[in-house]
Amino acid sequence: MARKTADIATQHPDHTGKPTNGGRHDREVLVAFLERPDEMEQQATAIRQAILNESAGPAEVADVDLDGLSADEGRVLQRLHLRRERDPKLRRKVIEAYKRRHGVVACEACGFDFQRVYGDRGADYIECHHRTPLHVSGPTRPRPEDLMLLCSNCHRMIHRSSPWLSPDELISLINLHRP
Repeated sequence: MARKTADIATQHPDHTGKPTNGGRHDREVLVAFLERPDEMEQQATAIRQAILNESAGPAEVADVDLDGLSADEGRVLQRLHLRRERDPKLRRKVIEAYKRRHGVVACEACGFDFQRVYGDRGADYIECHHRTPLHVSGPTRPRPEDLMLLCSNCHRMIHRSSPWLSPDELISLINLHRP
């Protein structure tokens, strides 16, 4: 804590010595202290009190990162974009075949079953993932074995960053971190 305090202090305009390297947010913290000294003093007092008072829980200390946070949302935007064509009949057939084989519709990576968790609302709800991405294969006539049933979370994890995970890599990742 003393090191961080020194990093912030060396950013002060009245500091005459050599500034420390510090972090990228040190200047922002200093500006907040200089522009809103009363508010910062209250925050510092609350932090000190929470440290001294063993019974103080996290709910008793204001979250300075969220305090007063808001953003404009809800405007209607028009977007034009390209999307690859999908055949909903093929998806339906893959789901039906999986259900005949396994008795339920569940994620092939993690086993999540929407119907077990959400009741009838979740019946036969699942996403269908191309084992070979369409941007790699181009236009194609996929067969049921070219597709994989994934829950929304697993599907997002595959596509979260480039390069995309293969289904086998995702399953390995799940198995590595599963308790």
